[in-house]
Amino acid sequence: MALAACYNTIQDYHLCTGIQDFDGISDNGLSIFSYAREGDINQGITVSSHATDLWYNEGYKRLAVYNNFIKHLTDYPGSDISAGDKLNYLAQARLLRAMEYYRLYNLYGSVPIVTEPLTIETQYVANSPATDVFKQLISDCDFAIAHLPNTTFWASQGHFTKAAAQMAKARAYLYTGYNEAGNAKTAELQNVVDLTSSIIASGQYALGAHYRGLFSHSVGQQENNKEYIFAAYFLAPNDSKQGLWDFNVSTMQFYWQSVFALQSLLDAYEFSDGTPYSPTDPRADANYLIRNRDPRMGQTVCKGFVQWEDGTTNTFGTKYTFATYLYWKACDADEVKQNGGVSAQKQNTNNTAYVPLIRYAEVLLSHAEALNEISGPTQDVYNDINLVRARAKMPPLPAGLKIEDMRQRIRNERRVELAFEGFRYFDIKRWRIAPQALNGLKDGLITRKFESPKNYLWPLPDQEVRTNTAITQNPDYQ
Repeated sequence: MALAACYNTIQDYHLCTGIQDFDGISDNGLSIFSYAREGDINQGITVSSHATDLWYNEGYKRLAVYNNFIKHLTDYPGSDISAGDKLNYLAQARLLRAMEYYRLYNLYGSVPIVTEPLTIETQYVANSPATDVFKQLISDCDFAIAHLPNTTFWASQGHFTKAAAQMAKARAYLYTGYNEAGNAKTAELQNVVDLTSSIIASGQYALGAHYRGLFSHSVGQQENNKEYIFAAYFLAPNDSKQGLWDFNVSTMQFYWQSVFALQSLLDAYEFSDGTPYSPTDPRADANYLIRNRDPRMGQTVCKGFVQWEDGTTNTFGTKYTFATYLYWKACDADEVKQNGGVSAQKQNTNNTAYVPLIRYAEVLLSHAEALNEISGPTQDVYNDINLVRARAKMPPLPAGLKIEDMRQRIRNERRVELAFEGFRYFDIKRWRIAPQALNGLKDGLITRKFESPKNYLWPLPDQEVRTNTAITQNPDYQ
């Protein structure tokens, strides 16, 4: 039950059912209602604010849960828990801790390392160098890799496995895989190749048959999907895929029209024959951009109506003239039809729903990216990307690509495959292209701004700095 309380933190809206909102601070999307103050961040971060404080404050609340569990289980003297089970439980909690420090490291850099419950006497913890924060999360990942079972998400009944820990570690090294000039760092990326190669070689995972079936339980392809390495899940009938304020997340996305795609993302989807999109191409339909395009586009965004997998449709009016392509990838037909409107409160469904947080497509894309930077466009790189494209019913990449061309194709493939899954902001930061992607970008509400190098890190919460004199503010915000 205590371990379940740790896992319960995964259902946090911003980490789970609302993860699409995070693309609202990237060049992918617009979060209309700015639940996490995305609009404030998009205007350029100048000082600590509620917008940037949220992830710090909520992160340390989650860390307190994990550290409390780890401390009490480590000190537990009873013999009714076997040594093996004890290590397994500790590994699961430490992986949760690693994933939290991964977010804090990416957003803030230098933060306090807290690995046990704080007391009144120990509450003032200084922030550690970012390199030490990174070492801490890698240490937790290594412990998890050593002690979690080498089995599947389904065989573990939804608990963490070795592959989940390997992918968490691979994400960390992928994020540090480029220097400030955007050039690849071989040692870090070799770690990514090794970790993802191990997952691929295990043979335990495969791409699911239907792209949108990964995200919508109404399609009926979530249960036992071999693409899931880890997912949050909501057990019917008492726990449905909630959004905010007791509203079902499908109601928020469909009726409130809370998240939209920006033109930059829409342009990234190729024509269905694999050629890059151009608005002057005869196949381009200015009134309905989804026509003749990569099938993932129509399974991710919609305009004016959706056609569900059972053949029925829902039509909706355009609420905003500056944003017309609505994000709908994770919407569930039964929830939309059952809730029936903008004012409908959350209703439970008869289906257990899943939100995939680590999936095999990400493994393939990460392996391809790292391997291409180290060895160029090898056959393994082509195999990885073409597997992902084939599931989407897209043709394979052309032979003979140079490393630079393959790099751009991989980055574009990652963008469209993982759209609105919370990756894009971190990707444009680690590739050091955030200023080019964001500066001057008009989203219909504001013109976006990203100040380099300042905004590559966020300020620590001003209240924390004033309360805890041991903490030092990030240099660009002092």
